[in-house]
Amino acid sequence: MCDRWHTAGPVCLQRGKWRAVVLTGFGMNPVLLRCQSQPVLREPADLDMLKQSPFLYGMPLLFPPNRTRDGKFAFDGVGYSLPINEPEWRNHLHGQYYDAPFQVIAQDRCSLTAQYRSIGKRFPFPFVLTIADRLEEEGFFRRIELCNTGRMDMPVLLGFHTAFAEPDVFSVPIGGRWETDRRYLPTGRIVSLTPEQAAFRTGCNPHGKKINGFCQSVGGTAKVGDFWYQVSPEFQQWVLFNGDGNQSFLCIEPQTGVVNGLNMPGGYIRLAAGESFFASMSITR
Repeated sequence: MCDRWHTAGPVCLQRGKWRAVVLTGFGMNPVLLRCQSQPVLREPADLDMLKQSPFLYGMPLLFPPNRTRDGKFAFDGVGYSLPINEPEWRNHLHGQYYDAPFQVIAQDRCSLTAQYRSIGKRFPFPFVLTIADRLEEEGFFRRIELCNTGRMDMPVLLGFHTAFAEPDVFSVPIGGRWETDRRYLPTGRIVSLTPEQAAFRTGCNPHGKKINGFCQSVGGTAKVGDFWYQVSPEFQQWVLFNGDGNQSFLCIEPQTGVVNGLNMPGGYIRLAAGESFFASMSITR
């Protein structure tokens, strides 16, 4: 399973009916996750395909997730800039950690722990990001730790662009929906769900439906086909996306803060110098 990913630091994990391939050299992305040979996440054919659409396969790491207006934000009176990689709307999109190289610090047949040490190049603060993955009999489990190694506080806004192989039915515990402007940025106003969107909470067949939206979370457990996707309470928002509705995937994206959160009151977590932020998620059956 790992041969086609040899240049991206693949680690193959196996336990019981579960198989996974995690690319340590490409953002710790689990590009393959299968249960009894059934694909759980959308799988790219090879690394070239992944590089062409890095956010639509596996579980890409987003830091900061989604859009940052004009690629700019201020924190404690200091202005910072991120590259404009969505030029049509003049936004920064999805951060620069989706392909970050992690260093393996522990590994066995069914578990993997790796770290990325930031010196401010991909996000302008120093920190250590540790991701620990393991397969249990029930499924895939991930634990995240981000330690602020700097001398000052830093903002944390983290997400995962989890791309599931399109199921026949799904449900996500979403609350109010964020109204967005023409640049796909939240206006700050929460609006009610449409009847079609309300069905996302109770069970919806996504085939042929165009699904997108930024929503508040009212729970941490989504159902995707036969699988449960559970995230820890630190993830307070859900983003849903499936392209034009005809591409055989469904992205269910947990985020620790709202889209453009670096520019919104309460949109990020403040992490003091020397302190750590923890979060976790799992995909089980």
